[in-house]
Amino acid sequence: MSASEIGYRVVRHGDKAPKDGTLWRTEAESRSRVAAGDRPALQEVLFCLRADLVDSICVSRWDDLGDPITREMVRDEIRDHRATLTVAGDVIEPDHPLRNTERGVRNQVQDTCAALRALLPRQRGKQGQLDIGRGLSKNEVVRLAHKLHVGFQLTLAQTADLLNQAGYMWDGVQGEQDFNKQVVHRLLQDACWDDDAPRTVDGERIRTSGRSHQVLQEFEVMAVYGPDDERDHLTRSRDVQNIATAHDHLFAFSFTPSTPDFGLTDLLHLVTTPAPVRTLYVADSSLFPSELDRLVAYRWVEHFGVQVLEAGKSVKSTVEGSGQERVLREVIKTFAALRMHDSHTVIETTRSIDHARAVAKRLRSQAGYSYEEIARHLRLEAIPTRKRSGDWGRSAVMDLVSGDVAS
Repeated sequence: MSASEIGYRVVRHGDKAPKDGTLWRTEAESRSRVAAGDRPALQEVLFCLRADLVDSICVSRWDDLGDPITREMVRDEIRDHRATLTVAGDVIEPDHPLRNTERGVRNQVQDTCAALRALLPRQRGKQGQLDIGRGLSKNEVVRLAHKLHVGFQLTLAQTADLLNQAGYMWDGVQGEQDFNKQVVHRLLQDACWDDDAPRTVDGERIRTSGRSHQVLQEFEVMAVYGPDDERDHLTRSRDVQNIATAHDHLFAFSFTPSTPDFGLTDLLHLVTTPAPVRTLYVADSSLFPSELDRLVAYRWVEHFGVQVLEAGKSVKSTVEGSGQERVLREVIKTFAALRMHDSHTVIETTRSIDHARAVAKRLRSQAGYSYEEIARHLRLEAIPTRKRSGDWGRSAVMDLVSGDVAS
């Protein structure tokens, strides 16, 4: 790793071969000056933690984790998953005060993260909505292998190593066996795709707020969140549709606190999908467990481009104080990205070998860069080599430009 990069090393305690099982994710040093919601490598590291692939994150410097809000978010995820954080060789205790972080910021981050986890837990055992990680079925393992090979751009051999280190096995002729690159290749080529097949999303899209992920742009749908009641389904459906019609929407989904598969969590997950929901209508603010839950829920749907009406009136969620406002904005943007990582293979085109080749050819032809200067530029951008190991050098760039490096 060069001095211009941030390196995250994620490991699993008790690895069969710790050195082989170590996974590095790198990003340009300049990324430390932006929020976690705009840092792809950090999001991949946190996904590994959330998916129970690893239980330790190591960085060389405190500054690698970025500003106080990002540091607190990382530490909060680590604590929630009972993992460990190591900085410059020192293991940081879960409740150890972080450097240059005010208690008020720490409390705000912890409270916001706790509210998001309660409102939007990882999906386990739900048909068609399973999150990636710790799955036992063949298709669940396919989704994880696809994310590692296609999303993380690991080689087939590296993907097999990580699956083995995380404790995954496959049923062979002689019983349970370790993965190898041939098995991973067959798994990805021959799997029986179903509702839980790999889903892909562009990395730039998940870091952009609004409804860019929506397929049907013109179909106006309203999600109505109201109280539980004893009326028959037909009567309630008619009333909900009347609410939608009164606000110029064609159709409405009905959600209540206690309806199976149509509760608040289901509603908040729905807006992250291509479903054409444009408006959330909430009958009364008292439907939320707390004011923070209400604020977080509204900010979450607003992040995905959904407007909010409460008791018929337009609501724009606001908080007092610029500090708390920034915490809310950054935490929700990061959780939105992690939500997509939990359920999708995220494609980061700016870190692909095709992008590296395009950059190298442009610098060579337009700016007259030497191969050594191009190598330095690729290192500054922290674009990984095809093998995900080693640094860019003159010979590697020559192979890249000549097309000898496979995509």
